[in-house]
Amino acid sequence: MICKHKSLKKIKDFGQQKLYLCSDCDIIISKIDSPPIEASQIYKEYYEEQKGGRFGFGLETLIKLFRFNRARSIKKIQPSAKAILDIGCGRGFILYYLKKYFSIPTVIGTQISHPAAEFAKKKLHLDIYEKDLLAIDFNSQKFDLITMLHVLEHVPNPEKYIEKIYQLLNKGGKLLIEVPNFNAWTRKITGQYWLSLDPEYHLIFFNYQNIAQLLKKYNFKIKKINTFSFEYSVFTSTQSIVSAITRSDQIFYKFLQNKKFTTPLIIHILLFIIILPISLIINILLYPSLRGEVLRIVAKK
Repeated sequence: MICKHKSLKKIKDFGQQKLYLCSDCDIIISKIDSPPIEASQIYKEYYEEQKGGRFGFGLETLIKLFRFNRARSIKKIQPSAKAILDIGCGRGFILYYLKKYFSIPTVIGTQISHPAAEFAKKKLHLDIYEKDLLAIDFNSQKFDLITMLHVLEHVPNPEKYIEKIYQLLNKGGKLLIEVPNFNAWTRKITGQYWLSLDPEYHLIFFNYQNIAQLLKKYNFKIKKINTFSFEYSVFTSTQSIVSAITRSDQIFYKFLQNKKFTTPLIIHILLFIIILPISLIINILLYPSLRGEVLRIVAKK
C-alpha cells in the first residue's frame, strides 16, 4: 500500500519552509507557506524559451561535458541495454549522447517543461513525452535501464514513481537514481542555507535509509551507492557555506542563472575562490561515507 503521509512530525522550521518527517515511511516532506501551484506552471520558465537552457554560454558548455560523462557512466551500468528511459530528461543531452556515441538503439525521455521538451524534440530529434511519467501509457514497452536524475525530490508522490518504474523495467533491468542527500555534511552545518533545500522546487528529501527502504518495498535490489558527484557536490558544498557565512540567499548561483551583477557578488566570488578547493578535498575524503551531497543509487529488478 502506498504511504499517504498521514503521520507527520515537524523536524525543521526555516520560517517560510518547514520540514516534516513521515513516521510511516521515514521520508522528509517540505512544505512552504504559499498556495500550491501546478508543476507544469512551476517549470514553465525553468529553462529559457529560445534555447531550452538555464545558464550562460560558458557554463552551458561545461554542463554539456558533464552530460557526456553521465552518458558514458550510464552505459557502463547496463552495457547490453537496448532501450533506455530518462525520466525528467532536461533538454535531452544525455539521451542524445547515449544514442549518438554509445549506440543505444532506443532512447526515450519525459519532460514537463515545454521549452526543454521542444528543444529535445526539434534540435536533438529525440522521442520525448511532454507529460508526467504517471500520465504516460507505454503500452507493452519495457526498458533495460531507467534513469531519474535529480527528479524524485521534485515530485509529491515518489512511491508511485518507483512502483511504475518497476513495472516498466525488463527482468534484470536497472534503475539509476540521483537525489540530494539530506544527510550531507553541509546540510548539517549550514541549515537553512543549504543549497539543496531549494524550497521552490524540492518537495521531498531522502537519505540512504529512507530511499533504500522505498526501493526494497518494491523488490529492488540495491547494487551500488555513493554520495559524490563532480557535477553537484563541490558547487553545492561551496555555495551552501558561502551563503551561511554571508547569511544571504545563494547570490552566486542566482547570478549564474540570471547573469545580473550585484555589489555583494564581489565578496561571494572571493569566498568561492577560497572555499571551493577546501570543499573539493572534504568531498573527496567523504567519498567512502554516506555524507556527500548527492545520493547516487543503482538498483536492479
